[in-house]
Amino acid sequence: RGNTLKNIEKECNAKIMIRGKGSVKEGKVGRKDGQMLPGEDEPLHALVTANTMENVKKAVEQIRNILKQGIETPEDQNDLRKMQLRELARLNGTLREDDNRILRPWQSTETRSITNTTVCTKC
Repeated sequence: RGNTLKNIEKECNAKIMIRGKGSVKEGKVGRKDGQMLPGEDEPLHALVTANTMENVKKAVEQIRNILKQGIETPEDQNDLRKMQLRELARLNGTLREDDNRILRPWQSTETRSITNTTVCTKC
């Protein structure tokens, strides 16, 4: 949901926009008038803006580190990816806490006995 991007923006005091081919999910409409979004016909890239060049450089460096980690680190060892997926599961309500898992009452392995004592008073 863009939380990593938002954190970089806040930390570096910069604005980061992902643009280019593939930056908008398929089926999502870019503009209501049907025109292409700015940079939509370009290769995928990040547009970084800030008040100072120092902030731009800091944001670009963090983006490069994330890309490098994503490319060089095997998926099962990528801590950033694990953290992002965990955060997404938490936001979606699907995180499971034991072993990093939450069990819902209907998923519980312990057996419970429930007795219903409803009595009809009409008949």
